[in-house]
Amino acid sequence: MSLNIAIQVSSLGQRCGIYTYAYRLEKYLNKLNGINAFMFAERIPRDKKADVISLQYEPGLMRPQTLDKLLQKYVEPIIITAHHTGYLEQFFQSIDGLILHSESQLKAFKSEPWDYRIIPHPAIVFPKKDKKKLRRKYGLPTDMKILGTAGFIAGTGKRLPEIARHLLKELADDEYLYFITSYWKGGDFGYEQAIRDTVKRYGKENQFRIDTDFVPEQTLNEKMQCCDLLFAWSMATEPGSASGVAMDMIGSYTKLVVKDSPHYSIPASIDGVEVGRADQKEFAEDVLKLFRTGDLSDIPDPRKYSWENLVKDYVEYFEEFL
Repeated sequence: MSLNIAIQVSSLGQRCGIYTYAYRLEKYLNKLNGINAFMFAERIPRDKKADVISLQYEPGLMRPQTLDKLLQKYVEPIIITAHHTGYLEQFFQSIDGLILHSESQLKAFKSEPWDYRIIPHPAIVFPKKDKKKLRRKYGLPTDMKILGTAGFIAGTGKRLPEIARHLLKELADDEYLYFITSYWKGGDFGYEQAIRDTVKRYGKENQFRIDTDFVPEQTLNEKMQCCDLLFAWSMATEPGSASGVAMDMIGSYTKLVVKDSPHYSIPASIDGVEVGRADQKEFAEDVLKLFRTGDLSDIPDPRKYSWENLVKDYVEYFEEFL
C-alpha cells in the first residue's frame, strides 16, 4: 500500500527558502518505499491522488484568507508545516496537524496546538572531504583562513551589506571572507553592489569573494566545507520562525556561530555550535574573536539532522492521520 502525499507550496518553482524546503521534502520522501509525493501550488492535479496534504505555511506567501480557503476546500487531512507562526493560531480548530521546527515556536502562541510534532529543519549532508582539495576545486585560497556565510543574499533579514562592513573593516591580512549567497526570487535589493563597494573601500579585493549563482545541493555543501568558520545572523528576534540555512551549514561539518535568537534555537543547541551576541556589530566582534582564538574543530557528525534521517519522522506523523 502506497502513501500519497500532496505538498502544497505557494512559491512553486521560485527561488526562496520555502520552495527549497518543499522540493527537498518531495525528493527525500520519494526515496522511501511506498511513498508517492508531489508538489502543487493552488489545486491538486486531477490525475493525482492525495491521502494527506502537507501545507507549507508562511504568512508572507500565504495570506490567512488563502489558508482558510484551502482548509475549507479539501477533505483530506491537512498537516501544516509552520515556517512562520504569524496569524496561525486562529486556525487551530480547523487544521488536522502541525509541524514545528523548534520548541521555541510554541512561545508565539497563547494556547498550545491540540496536535503537533516538532521536527528540526533537516539539513543537507554530504560526505566530509579534504578542505584544501575542495578549495583548489573552487578556486579559493589555500593559505588563508576563510570565514563564510551562506543562503539567499536578500529577503531573509540577514542585512549582509552591514555585517560585511563590520567584518571587512577588521579583516586581517591572512583572513578571507566568503559569501555563498545566491540571488533570491526578489533579486538582491542592490546588496551585491553595496557589498562590493565596501570591499573596495577597505581595499580587500584580494580577501573577498561572493558567489551569487544558485547551485546544486552538493556544490553548496562543498563550498561551505571550504570554510574554517561559518556564521548565521538574521534580524529575526521573535520565536515564530526557525533557520533552515543554519542547519545546512551544520550539514557541512564546519564550525558555526549563530545569533542569540529563537530563530537559531535548534542549531544553537547542537554540540559544537557557538552563540554570538544579538547586536550585529557585537556579533561581528564575537565571530572574529572565535575565528582568531577559538576552537574551530568540526561539528560532530551531523547526519542525525539530515533529510535522509528526519524525513522518516514526517512519514510517521502523516500516517497518524490515515
